[in-house]
Amino acid sequence: MEKLVVLLLLIYLSSQGIDGLYVAPQLDSNHMADVRRLLPVGHRVDGFLSVDRPMRYYFTTSRDQNTATIKVTPCESPILWTLSFLPTYDSLHPRGSHKKHRHRGPQILHSFKGNEEEAFTSAVSSDAFYFLDIISLESDTSFQVFIWNNQDEGAPWPQLPADSRVDVLSVHEDKVKLSWKPSSADNELEYCVYVNKKHNFKTLCATQIGRKQDSEGHQDMEDDKSLNIIKEKSKHKVNTYPKTHKGLNIPGVVEHDANELWPPKNMVGSQSVCIGPWTNATIHGLRPRNLYYFDVFAVNLKDSTSVAYTGTFAETKPKLKSQLVKLPDHEMVDIFLKSKGIKIISVEPPMYGFKWLFVHSCLHKVHIQIMLNGQVQVSQSLQGAKNFKLTGNSRDKFVISLKSSKGGLGLVKFFTTALNSNLPFPNLSSDIGLSVSKKSCTSAVVSWIGSGYENKYCIYARPLEQNLDLRLIHKHQNSCLSTSYRSRAEKVVCRQEGSQILVEENITDLKPGKAYLIDLYFISLHNNTIKFPSHVLKTQEWCT
Repeated sequence: MEKLVVLLLLIYLSSQGIDGLYVAPQLDSNHMADVRRLLPVGHRVDGFLSVDRPMRYYFTTSRDQNTATIKVTPCESPILWTLSFLPTYDSLHPRGSHKKHRHRGPQILHSFKGNEEEAFTSAVSSDAFYFLDIISLESDTSFQVFIWNNQDEGAPWPQLPADSRVDVLSVHEDKVKLSWKPSSADNELEYCVYVNKKHNFKTLCATQIGRKQDSEGHQDMEDDKSLNIIKEKSKHKVNTYPKTHKGLNIPGVVEHDANELWPPKNMVGSQSVCIGPWTNATIHGLRPRNLYYFDVFAVNLKDSTSVAYTGTFAETKPKLKSQLVKLPDHEMVDIFLKSKGIKIISVEPPMYGFKWLFVHSCLHKVHIQIMLNGQVQVSQSLQGAKNFKLTGNSRDKFVISLKSSKGGLGLVKFFTTALNSNLPFPNLSSDIGLSVSKKSCTSAVVSWIGSGYENKYCIYARPLEQNLDLRLIHKHQNSCLSTSYRSRAEKVVCRQEGSQILVEENITDLKPGKAYLIDLYFISLHNNTIKFPSHVLKTQEWCT
């Protein structure tokens, strides 16, 4: 029957003298044979185009069919396709009519040029032939065609939500977390995530070509590693369907019932994984400081159709140089920081509900972050010394990250203990309130909040030259250096602290109108030292 219809159509076209049936380039006699390609309604048809060689399909509609939708999906390379129709001989020459008509040829209904999916809906008649003419504009390519008679309850391809963007929720050194709105289709549906380093893709079949080129050309060999895409429970209500790919044929798609999905190891340069009905995915195994493109496709498993979300891209964060250091208890540990490095420090969990941590940044400010079981407990900049109380149990995991705030070299001292009394400075205040007051021609009073009776304090006074750059002094001070580096001539006093909270010390034998650099040191029982920022004191020039 089909051959008879085509034969009658060709005889009719020949008798009418119709030329230029192909809307773009004119078809020759060889192309006329392409009319034999029938497009079935309700089934996806895959085709291949050689560049600049057009291809023609046709279809007809039944009498109970009022409208039809045609959807054409290019696979990467741009194409030009045109839908036209031609009334049949009976519609041109009704019975009883003897008037001759010369038809001008197929009438164009719709035309599209590009590499995106395009769908067109039109009223149809059973007294007409419909032609689909397709030509590739740049290179050999594949394409897909689907005709739907609009009689079913739902469209055979997924429907995009109003906001079809793929959102990047977070970016790390080796992973990116994505999210997207669910499709409104009621069909058996799943989502496929495609990752590559070239560009975003507008159709699912285009990713197949991209993966094939990567495999054959062995591009991006440095990325020949498995990506771990973890699906997460969606906040949206989504129906779950059996996982079957009826003719979908997506190379490299791997399916597992577990949460971790691993693409095949032999894929190079790009990866594709289908994750079922979930609308969140975390892609692991990426390289630091690399740009990646992410595409999501909603796939109708029943009819093997798909639709593309608006893809996105993200650059993974650079890898920070880190070194894991295990912090022992009851031992002072020195941690050295490089200018752009970060140190990761593991702390033994407390056995009795809590433990104490003494931290002393010797040179300048550092940023310290204390995490308990992955949750941030402390995040702050620190200069000088401070005690922290860590609360937890033996099953908890404490991790400290340390980074130089100013980007320079750093030195930080750590000490951990279960007893507050074992700390180098048990009663150390976060702000000792160091001040200089009651200045006269030959004396001044230095006051501060004490650190405990078992500790010692020392005060040093250094005469300043007029041309001395005070900023240089502050920049190169090391608050961990002991008093052994100081000149005996600069020593004012060293005493054992008493039980008083506020400590005052009167400095005498100063010269009138002279500037001094006043330094206060705390020295613990085990000779640990804290040197506080220097104060500049200038005595009065005239005294009565």
